[in-house]
Amino acid sequence: MTQRRLYLRREGKTVAKSFRVNGKALAAIQQEADRQNISLNTLVNQLLIDYSEFGRFTKRLGALRLTRKTFEAVLVAASEEALASGARSAGKSAPLALITAKWGKLTPGIVLEYVRDLSSYANLYEYNEMNEEGHQTITLMHELGPKWSVFLANYLGEAFSAAGTKPRISTSDRAVIFSL
Repeated sequence: MTQRRLYLRREGKTVAKSFRVNGKALAAIQQEADRQNISLNTLVNQLLIDYSEFGRFTKRLGALRLTRKTFEAVLVAASEEALASGARSAGKSAPLALITAKWGKLTPGIVLEYVRDLSSYANLYEYNEMNEEGHQTITLMHELGPKWSVFLANYLGEAFSAAGTKPRISTSDRAVIFSL
């Protein structure tokens, strides 16, 4: 049995490069690096990886940045039926657009990469993967309640369906489980 957690990718070697940057932006980034107790170099690399792996694709699609409290208010206001319907509709188009923009094709394995990216870069859930005897179980854990589970199950279920696979999906108040 193996367990896999995805963190920021550390692919490729580092390259020395010099840039001119806005002084106010540099001061803010240095302050954040100090707050996180990491080097400025580490934080800048994390920001560049985040943008190159995810941000540049979501920016093209008009992604929004909301606080968790604002997003929770939207979830509370919507019915489960409306969330499920909206998730299925969005799941038929948004993942396909992001996946093909980044990877150029749609396969079940690439949908899984997309699911990992949503954890690593969009902070939509905590991603866990278990592989046992050829059976793969993906668990997406979150703190946003049952309506978020309904949304994720329907949204990502459509993405897997578009790639030609139909995982078994179960949900709870704080998790969505895909069995592949």
